[in-house]
Amino acid sequence: MKTMNVTDFLEKNFVIHGEFNNTVYRTKRNGVVEKYPYEPVSPYKRTPLTIRNEWIRKFAVTVSNPRNQDYKIVIRKLNYYTPYILNEGKQKFLAETVFYVRERGEYEFLWQGNEMGTVYTLSKRTELSLSFHSEGEKLLEVYYNDEIYCQRWFIITAEEDFDAEYEEWLTDHFEDILALPEPEYESLPTYRRGMQSQRNWILALEGKIFEEVHYTRNELKYKDGYRQNLWVYHRKTYNHSTNPQTVYFCNKMKAIGAAWQELSEEEKLYWNKEAKKMVGLRFSGFNLFTRNVIGDL
Repeated sequence: MKTMNVTDFLEKNFVIHGEFNNTVYRTKRNGVVEKYPYEPVSPYKRTPLTIRNEWIRKFAVTVSNPRNQDYKIVIRKLNYYTPYILNEGKQKFLAETVFYVRERGEYEFLWQGNEMGTVYTLSKRTELSLSFHSEGEKLLEVYYNDEIYCQRWFIITAEEDFDAEYEEWLTDHFEDILALPEPEYESLPTYRRGMQSQRNWILALEGKIFEEVHYTRNELKYKDGYRQNLWVYHRKTYNHSTNPQTVYFCNKMKAIGAAWQELSEEEKLYWNKEAKKMVGLRFSGFNLFTRNVIGDL
């Protein structure tokens, strides 16, 4: 009887998307599946744009779990209302992510204080270069089909520490952003990386297999209103004990646990009652206590 290795088994029973065992699997638009060796590149260089994304997500996770639906609303607001903090000079922007271009056409850019706009022919993957020659706050209005399409805010500064600039700005304006209406732009479709099962008997594959962990995502059972085969994800097992973020998290949780134990029974009862008022969230008193004091410990 011929034995089958893990890779052959997965290729036969799954459509693989992304990297697996040092091979990249990609399904082209015409349905053809291709694969080629995975050649990792060095970590990306941090730029003002990537720093902005990092701080947006740091603040978003303070109010919602990334797997919750309301997290997407928070991210949409932060992505839209958070300004771009930059130095003077030239900066390139991708049309689909910065200006929400979803179809090719003519878009008019009008800067605040100007009476004449500039028309650009943009498609989703167009990379637009803008130059900034003075410090201060700049408001850009983008028009499409003679209607306001989106607004983008820029803060041009001489400061070099963008981390401190974004942290300060978001700290001052975070609550205001959450109170603003959700912007009406169409989200980009997500290119899912994982394995989509093609056999009914294997739809429930989940758990640890050798040195890898396989798990499913229930929220991906449907696409465009129609049920689809489950997506299975895999990751390598990893020892997090030396990870600086893990060490920080463990120390923080120890401090919170100690602070909780120091509370009186009346105080714990108060937190438990407040937690029950959280509609739609399965919070315990300890969860709510953690959420409110984690930044103070």
